Amino acid sequence: MLAMRPRPPRQGADAHRRTPKRRPEPRDTCIGSAMAKETIIQTVLSNGLQVRLKPHHHQRTINLGLYIGHGSQHEDYESNGIAHYIEHVIFNPNHMPAHVRSLLNDLMDAGVSYEAYTSKEYTRFVVNCRPDLLERALHLLSIIASSKQTSVDVIEHERSIILHEHSMAFSSSNVLKELLDNAMWGDHSVGLFVIGRKENISRFDRDAIEQRLQQNYVADRMTLVALGPIDFASFSDIVERYFGAWETQPSRTLDLPIQTEPRVIALPTSSQRIDLLFAYPGASFLSHDRHAMDLLADALGGGLKSRLFLELRERQQLAYLVHAYTVTYGVGGYIAFKVNCEQKDMERVYQTIGEELEKIKQDGVSESELGRVKAARTTALFGVLENSSQHLQIMGRRAILGDNFFVDVETRSIDAVSREDIARAAREIFVPENVAIVGLGPKQESLLQLI
Repeated sequence: MLAMRPRPPRQGADAHRRTPKRRPEPRDTCIGSAMAKETIIQTVLSNGLQVRLKPHHHQRTINLGLYIGHGSQHEDYESNGIAHYIEHVIFNPNHMPAHVRSLLNDLMDAGVSYEAYTSKEYTRFVVNCRPDLLERALHLLSIIASSKQTSVDVIEHERSIILHEHSMAFSSSNVLKELLDNAMWGDHSVGLFVIGRKENISRFDRDAIEQRLQQNYVADRMTLVALGPIDFASFSDIVERYFGAWETQPSRTLDLPIQTEPRVIALPTSSQRIDLLFAYPGASFLSHDRHAMDLLADALGGGLKSRLFLELRERQQLAYLVHAYTVTYGVGGYIAFKVNCEQKDMERVYQTIGEELEKIKQDGVSESELGRVKAARTTALFGVLENSSQHLQIMGRRAILGDNFFVDVETRSIDAVSREDIARAAREIFVPENVAIVGLGPKQESLLQLI
């Protein structure tokens, strides 16, 4: 049961910020950062498809990702879930023509990994391969993404699988973070669930799927991202051969501004242990205040020396898990808290967190706290350079949002955050009337009593 408490819509700090349209950059643009010796080579094909290559010659494998600017953010209530449905239809090797299935099987037999994923902001298809398999891997991606036709049998097969996935998702605590998005933004834009509404999944037909494919799986909504030991000249020739012949078609998609609509969502259970999540609207991914919000979350609940861990777990022993984190999309964001505790202690836990929020609004953070959370963030960023899959994912998402990813640019932005920046962020974000709450375990009336 979803028990909700509606509130009048509120405008968030970034409520009307739109994801900027991606403008083609000059052909074969090379940009870089000196400190980490990172270079991104960019080009735009004549049909609008963007290509971004980051040469990493120390790698033994190549990571390829084709990112399509089509996710649940680009749906409305009636079409919610169709982006994820399309990914299923396209991804399944059993639905591919015989020659494509043969190519994929040969690549997988040679050790290639192949996966697909739908998020709120994009859909991606990823291939990891050895350098000698690069051309065949690119050929595979070009065929998959250019497919615009399907069949009734394929759609019915995937419908059954997705309905199973839907039941699994909503019977697991993994759904809580998406529920918090929904509690913050309601049933539109990034407040919608990626997997979609069960009613929609049950009625999507071939016409709806193919129409959406025609509108969104077009060159000017796609970005090809590559990472690894790649020579740009030969890579560019292969990309032009397999992707350059695609026709340019005008893309159509929903790009609606969002409003914060803080609500309470309760999922009552018979357990005496509960998961409590609550959030306050804050900076979007594109906001200059994003790094201050990240560091604020880390100071409050980002590890063994964070304020809430020390207070709730170590001193008062009220909770096993206490964590603060940020969620940022191109159109909005928030800072959130997650606690696992006994139901009888929920009010005391919530009150204690509220007291810590008031302290940080008044006094900010100390120099030592700021230094610690900056060091932790920087260390995590350097780790991205050693994890090629994570690196590719960050590059692809940044490309969809019209941005690039360089570690030293990020670290400079983090270093520039001051104590006053964090105190100001705390004062602007932690407004009690703006809180959105999700609870797994307690009843709605218990959650409402918290506020």
